[in-house]
Amino acid sequence: WVFRNWGSGCPMVLRWVQIYGFFYVLCFHFLRPLVAFITKRIPEHYRTNTWAAVAFSTSQMIGLSMALFHYPNLVLESGTGLQWAWLEMSVAFLQPALIALGMAALPFNLAWWGNTTLGCYVFHFYFKDQVGMWVWSLCDWVAWDPTGLLAFFLIIGLCTIFTTFLGPAGHYFLLTPTLLYPRIVKAMAGRPKVAVHAGARPRSSPLAIAGGALRGCIEIVVGGSGNGKKQIKL
Repeated sequence: WVFRNWGSGCPMVLRWVQIYGFFYVLCFHFLRPLVAFITKRIPEHYRTNTWAAVAFSTSQMIGLSMALFHYPNLVLESGTGLQWAWLEMSVAFLQPALIALGMAALPFNLAWWGNTTLGCYVFHFYFKDQVGMWVWSLCDWVAWDPTGLLAFFLIIGLCTIFTTFLGPAGHYFLLTPTLLYPRIVKAMAGRPKVAVHAGARPRSSPLAIAGGALRGCIEIVVGGSGNGKKQIKL
């Protein structure tokens, strides 16, 4: 139940999801060094706002063309249609790379939204169908607008709310083991150690006391002590 998506399958056992996990791990280890390597070799006359606008516009045109003439991406969405793997994989790399190049010229810090993209993606399985129904209802609600711009800005606002609040929540939920582990190690390392003097009886830990009490209760309930009944040895 935890990994259901209220749709037609379970995102934890879908075979085609594995390729996303593979590239996330690959980019986690090698993307930053690759970007640093390429950045040092880009000529200075290409590092302008004009080329940033060209890169961003090209990315949008690629996405629009794929949506008009090829959607859905069979390889990345269902694991079928491998004859289109060359197109879908190249576009999947090129389009976000061009967006990154274009957004690099934007004079705003968008790290909050950029760092939570994984949380947005992983957990969108759980409510994507319901949100789709909301968007349809939203478009019907503002159908009186002849320009259609009101529906557009409302959808953008809905996406902004999701990436601002729900995305970070999913992001930090995924990072919980990584964030808690150093805190636990630090807390355990900072616990005071009790010195044991010569001839003194070591002080039992709470876990050892609880284990002894449990052992005694089992002996009493199962067989008592010294009455000839079978006992459990722990």
